[in-house]
Amino acid sequence: MSGGLSDTEFAVLGLLTFGERSGYELDKLTQRSIGYFWRPAKSKIYAILPRLVERGLAESMIVAQEKRPDKQLYRITREGERALRAWLDSPKPVARVARDGLLLKLFFGGHAGLDSLSEHVAERKRLATVKLAELEEIERTIDRDADFFPYLTLLHGLENTRATITWADHVLKLLERKQAHARA
Repeated sequence: MSGGLSDTEFAVLGLLTFGERSGYELDKLTQRSIGYFWRPAKSKIYAILPRLVERGLAESMIVAQEKRPDKQLYRITREGERALRAWLDSPKPVARVARDGLLLKLFFGGHAGLDSLSEHVAERKRLATVKLAELEEIERTIDRDADFFPYLTLLHGLENTRATITWADHVLKLLERKQAHARA
Protein backbone atom coordinates (compact mmCIF):
# COMPACT_ATOMS: atom_id res chain seq x y z
CA MET A 1 0.00 0.00 0.00
CA SER A 2 1.54 3.30 -1.10
CA GLY A 3 -1.07 5.95 -0.40
CA GLY A 4 0.20 8.97 1.44
CA LEU A 5 3.92 8.59 0.82
CA SER A 6 5.94 11.78 0.67
CA ASP A 7 8.25 12.64 -2.21
CA THR A 8 11.20 11.87 0.08
CA GLU A 9 9.79 8.42 0.82
CA PHE A 10 9.44 7.83 -2.91
CA ALA A 11 13.02 9.06 -3.38
CA VAL A 12 14.27 6.41 -0.93
CA LEU A 13 12.09 3.79 -2.64
CA GLY A 14 13.53 4.85 -6.00
CA LEU A 15 17.09 4.54 -4.69
CA LEU A 16 16.32 0.96 -3.71
CA THR A 17 15.82 0.19 -7.43
CA PHE A 18 19.62 0.39 -7.70
CA GLY A 19 19.90 -2.72 -5.54
CA GLU A 20 20.04 -3.84 -1.93
CA ARG A 21 21.46 -1.21 0.38
CA SER A 22 21.86 -0.49 4.06
CA GLY A 23 20.71 2.87 5.41
CA TYR A 24 24.32 4.02 5.43
CA GLU A 25 24.81 2.92 1.81
CA LEU A 26 21.59 4.67 0.79
CA ASP A 27 22.84 7.90 2.35
CA LYS A 28 26.11 7.60 0.40
CA LEU A 29 24.19 6.85 -2.81
CA THR A 30 22.01 9.90 -2.17
CA GLN A 31 25.10 12.11 -1.88
CA ARG A 32 26.40 10.86 -5.25
CA SER A 33 23.11 10.95 -7.11
CA ILE A 34 19.95 12.82 -6.13
CA GLY A 35 21.69 14.75 -3.36
CA TYR A 36 22.39 17.61 -5.74
CA PHE A 37 18.69 18.39 -5.94
CA TRP A 38 16.94 16.32 -3.25
CA ARG A 39 18.87 15.84 -0.03
CA PRO A 40 17.07 14.15 2.86
CA ALA A 41 18.89 14.05 6.18
CA LYS A 42 20.52 10.73 7.04
CA SER A 43 18.17 10.42 10.02
CA LYS A 44 15.22 10.82 7.65
CA ILE A 45 16.46 7.96 5.46
CA TYR A 46 16.83 5.72 8.51
CA ALA A 47 13.30 6.62 9.65
CA ILE A 48 11.74 5.99 6.23
CA LEU A 49 13.17 2.50 5.67
CA PRO A 50 11.15 0.70 8.39
CA ARG A 51 7.98 2.48 7.22
CA LEU A 52 8.55 1.20 3.69
CA VAL A 53 8.97 -2.32 5.09
CA GLU A 54 5.82 -1.94 7.22
CA ARG A 55 3.84 -0.96 4.12
CA GLY A 56 5.20 -3.89 2.11
CA LEU A 57 7.06 -1.63 -0.32
CA ALA A 58 10.48 -2.85 0.78
CA GLU A 59 11.85 -5.78 2.71
CA SER A 60 14.83 -6.02 4.99
CA MET A 61 17.30 -8.72 5.91
CA ILE A 62 20.11 -8.95 8.42
CA VAL A 63 23.52 -9.86 7.04
CA ALA A 64 26.20 -11.12 9.42
CA GLN A 65 29.64 -9.56 9.03
CA GLU A 66 32.94 -10.67 10.45
CA LYS A 67 34.56 -8.23 12.88
CA ARG A 68 31.66 -5.78 12.43
CA PRO A 69 28.11 -5.52 13.68
CA ASP A 70 25.44 -7.21 11.58
CA LYS A 71 24.20 -5.10 8.68
CA GLN A 72 20.55 -4.55 7.80
CA LEU A 73 19.94 -4.43 4.06
CA TYR A 74 16.80 -3.22 2.32
CA ARG A 75 15.42 -3.98 -1.12
CA ILE A 76 12.35 -2.89 -3.02
CA THR A 77 9.46 -5.36 -3.38
CA ARG A 78 7.21 -5.87 -6.41
CA GLU A 79 4.57 -3.84 -4.56
CA GLY A 80 7.19 -1.12 -4.05
CA GLU A 81 8.02 -1.15 -7.76
CA ARG A 82 4.30 -0.80 -8.60
CA ALA A 83 3.91 2.06 -6.12
CA LEU A 84 6.98 3.82 -7.51
CA ARG A 85 5.69 3.43 -11.06
CA ALA A 86 2.26 4.78 -10.08
CA TRP A 87 3.90 7.78 -8.42
CA LEU A 88 6.12 8.40 -11.46
CA ASP A 89 3.09 8.23 -13.77
CA SER A 90 0.86 10.44 -11.61
CA PRO A 91 0.46 14.14 -12.37
CA LYS A 92 2.43 16.36 -10.04
CA PRO A 93 1.64 19.90 -8.93
CA VAL A 94 3.91 22.77 -9.90
CA ALA A 95 7.22 22.80 -8.04
CA ARG A 96 7.28 24.53 -4.69
CA VAL A 97 9.17 27.75 -4.23
CA ALA A 98 12.60 27.04 -2.77
CA ARG A 99 13.70 28.88 0.33
CA ASP A 100 16.96 30.74 -0.14
CA GLY A 101 18.44 32.64 2.78
CA LEU A 102 20.78 34.64 0.56
CA LEU A 103 17.92 35.92 -1.57
CA LEU A 104 16.03 36.83 1.58
CA LYS A 105 19.05 38.81 2.82
CA LEU A 106 19.41 40.55 -0.54
CA PHE A 107 15.73 41.44 -0.57
CA PHE A 108 16.17 43.23 2.75
CA GLY A 109 19.67 44.41 1.82
CA GLY A 110 18.79 48.07 2.16
CA HIS A 111 19.09 47.53 5.91
CA ALA A 112 22.51 45.84 5.73
CA GLY A 113 26.04 46.77 4.88
CA LEU A 114 26.98 46.34 1.23
CA ASP A 115 30.28 44.71 2.21
CA SER A 116 28.58 41.87 4.06
CA LEU A 117 26.12 41.33 1.21
CA SER A 118 29.01 41.19 -1.26
CA GLU A 119 30.75 38.62 0.95
CA HIS A 120 27.59 36.48 1.04
CA VAL A 121 27.23 36.60 -2.75
CA ALA A 122 30.93 35.86 -3.25
CA GLU A 123 30.59 32.83 -0.98
CA ARG A 124 27.58 31.61 -2.96
CA LYS A 125 29.66 31.95 -6.14
CA ARG A 126 32.55 30.06 -4.55
CA LEU A 127 30.27 27.21 -3.47
CA ALA A 128 28.63 27.10 -6.90
CA THR A 129 32.05 26.94 -8.54
CA VAL A 130 33.00 23.95 -6.37
CA LYS A 131 29.67 22.28 -7.14
CA LEU A 132 30.11 22.93 -10.86
CA ALA A 133 33.49 21.19 -10.81
CA GLU A 134 31.89 18.17 -9.10
CA LEU A 135 29.04 18.06 -11.61
CA GLU A 136 31.42 18.43 -14.56
CA GLU A 137 33.44 15.50 -13.24
CA ILE A 138 30.27 13.41 -13.10
CA GLU A 139 29.42 14.55 -16.63
CA ARG A 140 32.82 13.35 -17.86
CA THR A 141 32.31 9.89 -16.38
CA ILE A 142 28.58 9.23 -16.75
CA ASP A 143 27.37 6.75 -19.34
CA ARG A 144 24.80 8.93 -21.09
CA ASP A 145 22.99 5.93 -22.58
CA ALA A 146 22.92 3.56 -19.60
CA ASP A 147 22.26 6.44 -17.18
CA PHE A 148 20.07 8.50 -19.52
CA PHE A 149 17.52 9.69 -16.94
CA PRO A 150 20.06 10.52 -14.22
CA TYR A 151 21.95 12.36 -16.97
CA LEU A 152 18.89 14.56 -17.59
CA THR A 153 18.92 15.64 -13.93
CA LEU A 154 22.67 16.22 -14.17
CA LEU A 155 22.06 18.62 -17.08
CA HIS A 156 19.60 20.52 -14.89
CA GLY A 157 22.20 20.78 -12.14
CA LEU A 158 24.88 21.95 -14.55
CA GLU A 159 22.68 24.65 -16.09
CA ASN A 160 21.37 25.89 -12.74
CA THR A 161 24.86 26.01 -11.24
CA ARG A 162 26.26 27.89 -14.23
CA ALA A 163 23.34 30.31 -13.99
CA THR A 164 24.08 30.84 -10.29
CA ILE A 165 27.69 31.74 -11.09
CA THR A 166 26.60 34.15 -13.85
CA TRP A 167 24.01 35.70 -11.53
CA ALA A 168 26.56 36.08 -8.71
CA ASP A 169 29.03 37.81 -11.05
CA HIS A 170 26.32 40.22 -12.15
CA VAL A 171 25.16 40.94 -8.58
CA LEU A 172 28.74 41.49 -7.39
CA LYS A 173 29.25 44.09 -10.13
CA LEU A 174 25.99 45.82 -9.22
CA LEU A 175 26.90 45.86 -5.52
CA GLU A 176 30.35 47.22 -6.36
CA ARG A 177 28.75 49.97 -8.44
CA LYS A 178 26.33 50.76 -5.60
CA GLN A 179 29.26 50.98 -3.14
CA ALA A 180 31.18 53.30 -5.46
CA HIS A 181 28.10 55.50 -5.85
CA ALA A 182 27.58 55.58 -2.05
CA ARG A 183 31.19 56.71 -1.52
CA ALA A 184 30.94 59.50 -4.11
